[in-house]
Amino acid sequence: MRASVAGHGSSRAGRSRWWVRASPVALTSLWLLAGGPAHGQDENDPLEPVNRAVFQVNYFLDRLLLKPIAIMYRDATPEVVRQGVTNFLANLSTPVVLANAILQGDAKQSELTLGRFMLNTILGVGGLVDVGGLVGMPERRGEDFGQTLAIYGVGTGPYLMLPLLGPSNPRDAVGRVVDLAFDPLFFLAPAPITYSRFGVQTVNTREQNIENFEELERSSLDLYAAVRTLSRQLRANEIRNGAPAPLEDIYNDDLYQLDEPDDAGPGSRPSPVPGNGGQDAR
Repeated sequence: MRASVAGHGSSRAGRSRWWVRASPVALTSLWLLAGGPAHGQDENDPLEPVNRAVFQVNYFLDRLLLKPIAIMYRDATPEVVRQGVTNFLANLSTPVVLANAILQGDAKQSELTLGRFMLNTILGVGGLVDVGGLVGMPERRGEDFGQTLAIYGVGTGPYLMLPLLGPSNPRDAVGRVVDLAFDPLFFLAPAPITYSRFGVQTVNTREQNIENFEELERSSLDLYAAVRTLSRQLRANEIRNGAPAPLEDIYNDDLYQLDEPDDAGPGSRPSPVPGNGGQDAR
């Protein structure tokens, strides 16, 4: 349900949709902040003081290590190489995506995921080239167990800022653990390879979004609050597969219910707001 990793030859703008494809540690690096004073308590962030403190630590680590490494990585490698790394990492994530698509009962997405994996692995040099994108397949869509739980009606729980892992919630934290069971490389690959894969994924994602995070820093008065809101919105977008957010059912409640005079007849109601097409004023 995350937005796709851009295919071979995609523009930087397409790759900039980092918010919905980033690895957990990369999310941390992009959502870090030396937190300022809160601009009003958020009811779904009961641990805000603790979350802000964790945010500050993550921000320090990003400035000290991750951002400089990402800049060096950009300077040292051509864009075509970086795109190949992005494609390869996305191809490695296929088992997790496929398992969750199946659990969600999404037959079409399961078929597309498996077909793209076979094309890219066989014809795309192990996934370095997104052959599926070149032949016109839909953009990649990520799936994870946190999204699967959401499909089955599990609530998010309170907002959490995890050390090194970034914005999350109890449902998605559990989902991250379960996703490890769907990843055969986690069990089969030697530990150095697993750690290297995680590190490359983190640096690659951070490099793609250097400008995005800098713009976020410049444009937000309270970055912690801005990141909190944005992370929720983007997670909801992933769960909806990018579909527009549903409108509130404004007809469940009678918005025109007023104190009516005693002689009002049965079923009478005030007229809709003039010039509003019969809908309520927002």
